[in-house]
Amino acid sequence: MEPKGTFGPRLRQERERRQISLASIASNTKISVSLLEALERDDVRRWPSGIFRRAFVRSYATAIGMNANEIWKEFAERFPDPSAPPVETTPKTEPAVSAVTTSHSTEALPDRIEFVFRISVPRSWVNRALWMKSLASRVPALRRQDM
Repeated sequence: MEPKGTFGPRLRQERERRQISLASIASNTKISVSLLEALERDDVRRWPSGIFRRAFVRSYATAIGMNANEIWKEFAERFPDPSAPPVETTPKTEPAVSAVTTSHSTEALPDRIEFVFRISVPRSWVNRALWMKSLASRVPALRRQDM
């Protein structure tokens, strides 16, 4: 593995070798020139986190003709996302899985269903009731029905 300070300069060297300007990359990818310059200096303090971080690195790599997946993996190893949860390094010991069990976890499913019902369903019932009342005030046939 290369020393930590060689990632950005290597990208800059490849970009210059292909005679691609930072301004053209910035206009094509909509990433500011200052962020691209910082990447080439290995200064990612001002870089966004999460999905934008990944998308920016992949866009830059594609713009200079390098493999976006390889560059992203290398970037993620060298400059971990400060907002990402820490990666667990010790393997978990889990019970043996039978052949009948699917790959999806069903333990959290009841909690998710309860969450959906508590948040989504009552709101839709309230909205429907309000909508029906406003409609009933305008349509005489609906006034006769129980709501």
